[in-house]
Order: sequence, then C-alpha cells, then structure tokens
Amino acid sequence: MDKELRRINELLFSAFTFSSNVWMFKSRDEMIKYFCDHVIENDNCTGVVVSDENGEHYRMNENVLKCKYLNYIPRVFSVVNAEYCECENVEHKLLLSIPISNRAAAYIFLKEADEETVQILKDMVTVLSRAIENLEMNMELEAMLSRLKANLQQLEYLSDRLRNPLSVILGVYELKDEIGTDKAFEMVRRSAEKIKEVLDNLSDAEVKSKEMFKKLSYDNI
Repeated sequence: MDKELRRINELLFSAFTFSSNVWMFKSRDEMIKYFCDHVIENDNCTGVVVSDENGEHYRMNENVLKCKYLNYIPRVFSVVNAEYCECENVEHKLLLSIPISNRAAAYIFLKEADEETVQILKDMVTVLSRAIENLEMNMELEAMLSRLKANLQQLEYLSDRLRNPLSVILGVYELKDEIGTDKAFEMVRRSAEKIKEVLDNLSDAEVKSKEMFKKLSYDNI
C-alpha cells in the first residue's frame, strides 16, 4: 500500500470514528473540540479553526490565526489558495472554508489535498453541522417539555384557586336574603376579581407556551 492510499485510509477511519461518536456529546463546544482533534490528526493538515458564536476553537501545527479569512463566516464552501490568505512563513498551500451554520464555520489549512481528501473533510463538517442541529433541537424539546410540565402544575394550582371564589359566589346566592343585597354584591365582586386574576395568569401561561411552540417550529423549518 503506497503512502497516499494509506493516508486516505487513515483519514477515512478518522472520519468514520468522528461520525459515529460525535452524537454522544452533550454540548456544542465538546462536539467542535472533538472535530478539531480528529481533523488535525491528518498529516496534511497544518491547522483547523472553528469560528463559533461562543468563540474560536482550534488545533494548530503552525500559527494560522492571522489568516484574514477567519474574519468572515462563509456562505458557501470554497477552496482558497494560500497566497490569498496573506499568511507569512506557513506551510499550508490550501484553505478549506466551510460553513457549519449561519453562525459558525470551519477553516481547514492543508499542505496539499486531492479531491477525495477535500470531500472527506467536507463531509465531516456536514456531520458536525447535523450533530449540532440535533443537539440543539433536543435541548429545545427538553425545554419545551419542562415548560409544559410547569404549566400543568400551574394549571392544577390555579384550578384550586378558582374553586374558592366560585364557592363563595354559590354560597352568596343561597344566602342572599340573609346577608343582604349590598353585602352579597360586594362578596360577588371580590370573588369575580379573584377569578379574573386567576384567568389572567392562565392567559400569560398560554402566551408563553404558544411562543415556545412557535419558536421551536420556526427553528426547525
């Protein structure tokens, strides 16, 4: 087996390992760091940088942090000749600029690369992107379920609060002749205000739940 074929096989194995295990991490940062660790193992790679909303993650065999392309989040995949990077005294000849999302991107610096290497690295970024999307969707689902659970508990509490003023109103109706009209109306008024307060709280809980469902639906379009 020649050196080039061995290198490709090693990269394929690294990509397979990464793609199998990245889903197990419980945070965005852990996934990105795991990605960087696997990409830098490639002998052809001199540096990998992931620019994310939480900051930059990188692994380097040479200092590539001054590359001007790190200042931009790419919208499309591109292969950049190193002479356009304006880096000095570096070994890499190519830069793979790959969007992860509208908030993050991966930059992979290579000494050289054939089409197969480029495709494997690009596919690894795609897996990373899908893993992050899956993680964030699950976190949103957990938050929504937690909110729904809290709403159910609040509904149970508010239903108990409704019973008391309703009981007063029913009692006043039965005793209206004994307690007098003015006092009966005053007691009904106070009970009605308590019922309105409870209904307002229910309305607030409903609005918050709808906003959460709307956000979840929008994020997954």
